[in-house]
Amino acid sequence: MTTPATRTSPQGDQWPRWEVFKKDNDRRPYQAVGSVHAGDPQHALVTARNVFVRRPAAVSLWVVREQDILSATPEEIARGVTFRGPAGTYHVGIKATHKRSMTFVDLTGTVDATDGEDAMRQARAQHPDALAWWVIPDEAFARTEDGPDTVESWFAPAAEKTYKQQQYYGTIGRHVGELKRAGLMPSRTPDAQAAPRPAATPDARPAPSAQKVPQ
Repeated sequence: MTTPATRTSPQGDQWPRWEVFKKDNDRRPYQAVGSVHAGDPQHALVTARNVFVRRPAAVSLWVVREQDILSATPEEIARGVTFRGPAGTYHVGIKATHKRSMTFVDLTGTVDATDGEDAMRQARAQHPDALAWWVIPDEAFARTEDGPDTVESWFAPAAEKTYKQQQYYGTIGRHVGELKRAGLMPSRTPDAQAAPRPAATPDARPAPSAQKVPQ
């Protein structure tokens, strides 16, 4: 496992927030799937594995502190925001669609930059139509080790668990309607009795009876 030498203190009543990137298989990019709160890189990786890889497939996890991510939208670029960061290799992430899903940002590659401003400029040149750009220094990531031993020890134990994403479930109304149309809705058994009404209390007054009005 590779981790930057970083340990942080709680901010208020919470540990710092770490963004989690998961790689499902060797053909897929690293994708941002959510975040965790943790005190150090090892803590963040273990928590990310427990939260995001209990059932879905994965071959690798990366985590990075939220404060190390340089992010921007076209609106923020138009307002003239600036970006501070060290010289070196940056990973480029983009949000390419408004479609709602688990994944917000995909890592698409790397750039060598003189600083954070240069990294963001290159990311925007590569993906001018993106809805948001992230650039993250390579040295800021903590990673699980690559290799079959890591996949076996970190991710394989969850392979047999049943799991479905939210989109696989229909709404309750649709589900019941389909069962009714297929004649599969359970019916009441013949001996099912309606629940008895509670007995009247001794001081309960009877309902007034209708009386004839004299002509």
